[in-house]
Amino acid sequence: MNWTEYREQLIKNVDGLSSHQKLKFAIEVCEKLFPDYKTFQDKYKWGNANLIADGLAACKQNANGLDTDEKSVQILIAGIEKITPDTEDFGEVSGSLALNSAAAVCEALSFILDNKTERISDIGGLSYDSAYFRACEDYPKLSESEIENHQDLQNEINWQLEKIKYVA
Repeated sequence: MNWTEYREQLIKNVDGLSSHQKLKFAIEVCEKLFPDYKTFQDKYKWGNANLIADGLAACKQNANGLDTDEKSVQILIAGIEKITPDTEDFGEVSGSLALNSAAAVCEALSFILDNKTERISDIGGLSYDSAYFRACEDYPKLSESEIENHQDLQNEINWQLEKIKYVA
């Protein structure tokens, strides 16, 4: 399945979920991406993985039915945005992976505030991008088309589609 087919399938499947199920899927993806941020922080001694974890904890609390104060969520988003690496400053793949991890949590928190379904699809896209970046790094001699069809990307797609079924 290529990017376009994946994206269409993801949007279709996410659209069929309730708000609670969408948030649960987002949490699953954020948890998967979180170690990338921690690895980046350990390598560069920059960032704040605890703040990312706090954002993820707020998502989990909301998913478990606890009210989330809008102002607190906005403060978390602003804080995470400040510790999201700029790929201009951290050009290696690890910077992009950390950016995707932080961005996914921001999107999940924003979903709590506005319930926009496209945020959930975007979170899936960030995870796909992370798998793509890893594949590019691991298989530098492959063409873009070969990477897009590589088993690592197919595994990512299958993982996401299975997680959607799991939360549904």
